Amino acid sequence: MPPESVRPVSASLDVAEPSRASSRAGGALEPPAAAASETVGAAAPTDVAAAVGEALEKAIRVRSRVLAGLFTLAVFYTFYFAKAVLIPIALAMLLNLLLAPVVRGLRKYLRLPEGFGAALVLLLGVGVVAGTIYGLSGPATRWLDQLPLAMIDLRDKVEELRRPVAEVQEAAKKVENLAQGEPEPGEQRPVQVAVQGPGLTEVFLGGAVTFVTASVVMIALLFFLLASGDTLLRQAVSIAPRLSDKRRVVEIARDTEDDISYYLLTVSLINAGLGIAVGVAMYVLGMPNAILWGVMAGIFNFVPFLGAVAGIAIVGLVALLTFDQLWSILLPPLSYLFLTSFEAQFVTPALLARRLTLNPVAVFLALIVWTWLWGVAGALLAVPLLATFKICCDHIEPLQPIGTMLGR
Repeated sequence: MPPESVRPVSASLDVAEPSRASSRAGGALEPPAAAASETVGAAAPTDVAAAVGEALEKAIRVRSRVLAGLFTLAVFYTFYFAKAVLIPIALAMLLNLLLAPVVRGLRKYLRLPEGFGAALVLLLGVGVVAGTIYGLSGPATRWLDQLPLAMIDLRDKVEELRRPVAEVQEAAKKVENLAQGEPEPGEQRPVQVAVQGPGLTEVFLGGAVTFVTASVVMIALLFFLLASGDTLLRQAVSIAPRLSDKRRVVEIARDTEDDISYYLLTVSLINAGLGIAVGVAMYVLGMPNAILWGVMAGIFNFVPFLGAVAGIAIVGLVALLTFDQLWSILLPPLSYLFLTSFEAQFVTPALLARRLTLNPVAVFLALIVWTWLWGVAGALLAVPLLATFKICCDHIEPLQPIGTMLGR
């Protein structure tokens, strides 16, 4: 073969070598680009997973808040529409916390069975309440019978205060007549139809039936709670898995019951003392039926703020109907104000400061909420329920921050 024929082959080989070199070079340069693409491909799913996880966590938080809000609304709805059942239950549970130490004391010192002790305590309590109501029913009935005449007397006494504004009232009446369109002389007034509501007797009888029914339910439930003794506590202890948990359950239950019993007993004694002081003051000042106003003061004092205001207003109205001189009218409400202020500022803090103090803002909010939910019964039970809840929070570790916020 001639050399010229070999040269193209070598040339082709030489040409092929650079292409191989370039291919090898290209092969050597390919791994970084591939690694970069693989890094981007691996990073993208990680970022997407993190974003999805964050979105899911946020959605879970939103759903939890929505569920908590719906649960709160459901609780308030239940409290409002089931108050006929819940009020006797709440009162029975509070009285059980107050009277359970008495029943245990009868069992411990007098060897009385719990059922007999519970029946004895309830008979004494019902007898005292019934005797008080029967003794005060006469004066209260007489005041209700004299109320129309008393209102006429009151109108006569405040007539001088109305004279300066007589012209203003007359002008307002004329404006009202013009707004309603008074008929011209000889023109017939259109007939107005008004739907008459239930009478006073029907309302009173309905309220009496409701009160008696609720009282029977409360007394029956209270008897079973007192007679059962430590049955519920023993069942709660049996559920606890470990011995330390059992001891913790017993400790929390006993401490909570002791604190609540101390609070309820102390507040009841303070209110009873205030009622006695108000009754004596009203008797000294010449107010009629001083015992009635003393009992009223003791009951109203369970309602902070509003109870004192209502008592002062009622005593002032009775003094205005009873006396003619200015000082004789002012002394009874001023004495009531002084006694309630002294009790609120000195007596109650001195006896309860070491065991329980409530935030005034929390007390006011609880009073508004429970009065809206349960009416007068809610106003009377607002502070005992709030104090019971705070004591339970203080003895349960996860709820201690709430107890701290409810205190001073």
